[in-house]
Amino acid sequence: MSQDMTDLMKVLAATLLVFGASTLAMLYVIFLFAQYGANLPMVGALPLTAPPELIPLLAESQIFSTLAAVHVTATGFALLLTSNTIDMALLIAAKAGTVIITALLGFAGGHMIYLQLNENTPLALAPLTPALIALAGYLVLSSVLSVHAIRRLGNLRLVIGLGMIVLGPLLIIWL
Repeated sequence: MSQDMTDLMKVLAATLLVFGASTLAMLYVIFLFAQYGANLPMVGALPLTAPPELIPLLAESQIFSTLAAVHVTATGFALLLTSNTIDMALLIAAKAGTVIITALLGFAGGHMIYLQLNENTPLALAPLTPALIALAGYLVLSSVLSVHAIRRLGNLRLVIGLGMIVLGPLLIIWL
C-alpha cells in the first residue's frame, strides 16, 4: 500500500470516528435541551427528530453514485487529454468524495449508537449499503482507477479512456 493510500485511510478513520462521536454528542445535547431546557428561549423549539430523518435521505440518495458515474466519464476524457491540472482536480474530487461519504457514515453510525443506547433499536446496516458501495467506488477512483495510475499504462490509456466514457452513463443506469 502506497504512502498516499495509507494517509487517505488514516484520514478516513479519523473522519469516521470524529463524525460518529460528534453526532452522538450532538444528539445527547439535543436530548438534554429537549428534556431540561424546554423553557429556555428557542431551545425548546429544537426538533429532536430532524437528524434521524436526514439519514435515509442522505445515505440512500443516488447523488454519490451519480457523481461517481460522472467522475468515471470525466476520467475517460482526462485520459484522452494531457493536463496535470485536470488529473489533480479529479484526484482531489475522488478523495474529497471518500471523505464526505465517510463523514456521512460516521454521522449514521453515531445516530445508530444513540438509538441503540436510548431506544434499544437494533443496528441495521442495510440502509447504509448505497453509501458503502459509493465509498468503495470512490476509493477505487482515488487509487487504482485514478488518472495518474492509468496513465502509466502508456497508449492503452486511450482505449481505457474511451471505455470509461462509455462506462460512465452505464453506471447511472445500473446504479
